[in-house]
Amino acid sequence: RRSSPGARHRGRIPGAARRAAVRHCVGMPPIIISEEVPYDPETHSCEPLDLNKPLGGHLWWHSLYWTNFPPLSIFDQQAWAEHPDGEVPASLRLLNSDGGLSEQYISFGAAREDLCNSRPLPDSAVRLTVECMQYEGVRDTAWDFPLQTYIPRRDNHQPNDLQSRRFPDNGVLHLGLNAEEFSERVMPVEDLDACIHIADKAATENPTWGYYHAVMRVGGWPYRIRRLGTYEGCGLGGRREFETGLCYWDEAQLWDLLEGCSAPAAGSGDSAEQVRGNLRKGYKFWASLMELDWLSRKIDEKKTDDAEVPPQKGYVWFTVADTITVASTGKKGVKIRILEEGILPAWLDLNFLQVFAGSLPLGYMNEMESDGPPDGSVSLHRTPSDDPSDQLGRRKVVVKNAHSKLVFDEPMTLQINDFVDLGWAIHDCCYKGATVRVGPKPGAWTADVGEDEGTVAYKASGPPALCHGEGPDKIVTCAPKSDYPYERRLVA
Repeated sequence: RRSSPGARHRGRIPGAARRAAVRHCVGMPPIIISEEVPYDPETHSCEPLDLNKPLGGHLWWHSLYWTNFPPLSIFDQQAWAEHPDGEVPASLRLLNSDGGLSEQYISFGAAREDLCNSRPLPDSAVRLTVECMQYEGVRDTAWDFPLQTYIPRRDNHQPNDLQSRRFPDNGVLHLGLNAEEFSERVMPVEDLDACIHIADKAATENPTWGYYHAVMRVGGWPYRIRRLGTYEGCGLGGRREFETGLCYWDEAQLWDLLEGCSAPAAGSGDSAEQVRGNLRKGYKFWASLMELDWLSRKIDEKKTDDAEVPPQKGYVWFTVADTITVASTGKKGVKIRILEEGILPAWLDLNFLQVFAGSLPLGYMNEMESDGPPDGSVSLHRTPSDDPSDQLGRRKVVVKNAHSKLVFDEPMTLQINDFVDLGWAIHDCCYKGATVRVGPKPGAWTADVGEDEGTVAYKASGPPALCHGEGPDKIVTCAPKSDYPYERRLVA
């Protein structure tokens, strides 16, 4: 099935997003990567462990087809029509077979950046309770040297960047907000547009290629579902639970859980054609999302299941409303109503330091107060810039607890390992629970935020620089990706 991009996203683009769309068209384009698959989608199906399976790896794990996201300014068709020769419209029309967006994927990071640049911030600040959080950042401590691709791999494994598995995301901290408090201070959670469906794919793609997800859309933003379950309709003391996979699986199992088994309608003339509607209307379910399924380390690493923060703290509770056709994909989905007894999933973009509940902007993260122990805090500051024409100043993030303090420079200028240290510092300070203050301003003005305090040198940052030659002829081919010779962590 083919349809125009405009027909598949019927949401209105706000004025700020429209201006961002024009900047995308005529300004600096994002990174656009094209990957060709030399297989016929009609005949080439892949097994989950197939080494030659296409569309696997770090980039594809963190990407979804564009219809799975809320309306993004970079895909605004009106801006494309006004600037048809812009770099982004011209490039994407060239790469997609229909001259539009027929095979267009976008990464979660690019979508977050689009929302942070285009969505207007709220006018007032608010304090919200963070029940749990998850961060997956991984430091890059490997040497990148010539001929490394010739190193033999054990058991004929795929290269790391092409493996079909789960990969970390350095740029985001996922939050579980207290849903009851969110309803009181922002808006009722049951009024949020939420649904569950199978992640849409390009019509020219075999469903067994790449990854296969069930997604929970909150305001249009997709969260990948790890597990679903219910205690209702299962008899006394019974329950039903369903766990999704990373590769292709039979979606009938998902619909059987959320809709119930289809049965002939009572009193119908043609029982084979007429069936009942959704039999699970009003049933209460819980969902564990991939973004919030690892909330803490183990207390005792020798035990299989000994999480410091129980995974149930990150469950989203909801009731089934009805079976629908999802507007952005034109395919089947189940509309849900999020309940106040669980959490509301949200995300903090570590580059922009903005918090979103799905696609709803909540503002800049100004400060976080940890529930402890030990007590700690995270605060965003603006310091005077060396450039007198810079009216916004230079942002700095201060993370501290009772035993130590870490100071991070502007997140957008940090090297990758220092950026990951920032994410882990916030997580280590607040993962047991915290109160976050979000607002329209990017932190308070501060003359000097000080320096690191305490024994924060956790361990060596990584291997030394890879060099050729000595003295004045010395050439550094692989420098450490950090401004510090050690990994920085808070003292517990």
